[in-house]
Amino acid sequence: MIKPDLPLVAKAHVDRAITGTGPLLLVRDELTFDVADQALQERAVRAVVVRSGTQLPDHARKMLQESGKVLVLSDEPLDRLRDGGQYQVDASGLVDLERLAVPVTAICSHLNEENEALYKAWNVRDVGYFRLKFCLFQLLATEPGAYQDPHRLETAFTERLRQLVAQGWRRVRIVLSDPTSGELRQLGLAVDAEDNPELGVRGPRAAELWWPEINAIRTVAAEAPDIQIQVSVPFVSNIDEFAAVVAMFNKAGLRKRVELGLTVEVPAMVYALPTLLERHRPGFVAVGTSDLFALVNGVDRSHKALRVDPYSDVNRRIVEDICATAAAHDVPFLVCGELRKDPMIARELVRSGCGELIAAASVLEIARMNRAAAGCSREVTR
Repeated sequence: MIKPDLPLVAKAHVDRAITGTGPLLLVRDELTFDVADQALQERAVRAVVVRSGTQLPDHARKMLQESGKVLVLSDEPLDRLRDGGQYQVDASGLVDLERLAVPVTAICSHLNEENEALYKAWNVRDVGYFRLKFCLFQLLATEPGAYQDPHRLETAFTERLRQLVAQGWRRVRIVLSDPTSGELRQLGLAVDAEDNPELGVRGPRAAELWWPEINAIRTVAAEAPDIQIQVSVPFVSNIDEFAAVVAMFNKAGLRKRVELGLTVEVPAMVYALPTLLERHRPGFVAVGTSDLFALVNGVDRSHKALRVDPYSDVNRRIVEDICATAAAHDVPFLVCGELRKDPMIARELVRSGCGELIAAASVLEIARMNRAAAGCSREVTR
């Protein structure tokens, strides 16, 4: 058995002569010593795919094994593999990264060059969840006084968003910040203490604090007209709160340029969602399971002795209900948090109409979501 580093991503190479740089997936009808030698001679070749059922010369197979090259036996006709097409090679076979049922998008608020390169190598072209809260925390860690300076906040947010769109993503979904008073106090800010910060004044309950973020989004949206920009409103607890944010985006002149949606994290919104969807027709619904499950289960998510099982029947049923409501109103939806990391649940989400699967900047996580988005494969890696 060949046990190389998996998963990996490579471009299919069907032509006889190898050109270009790797990593490459060498496509051949059968494994021969010539094919094995070609794979060994070309450092760019990471894997070889041949038709299942063909004879495998034992020593040709071992040549690949000892060199760490992957051998894939495909039950599918090889003419379906496109020359130059991008494929994931994993323990279950091949995934065509350009023909997924739904896109896999990035959930990462620190898109440095390394993370950007990782995503794009795996054909991730959209940012599914970019949290301005994390950008805020990075700023306040070194400049706590910036929190009381709207101009400094707007400048910092504008800079971060410019860096984001300059990376050439097709679509970015920006999540407005919703820091709790507890988090701000941990950063050294002199804000009023609350008995239960998770349920206190945060997000749309202090919507006026979002103007620096909205102004930054307006600036960058004007500078990058070709990039689709979506904005998610977090921690919405009633319809009026969402309506107030819609009014803010209208006032900023952004409603036609930016697609506005919301993240469902407060249990009350599970019941209010049908009416909200009918009245305001948001561009999407995201399910924020971390906050949602903590509130539904009555658990302080920061408590060392307490935990929430994201896979419990109750939690899964709540997510299913939200997704069904969004689907019934023909509104795209996605799921954030631990629940969506399970490949089986991710596949169920896709089958229920989930419009995308989000993945952190991790090869294994991206590969799991690609496999879930592709469905089951009949190919076997040996």
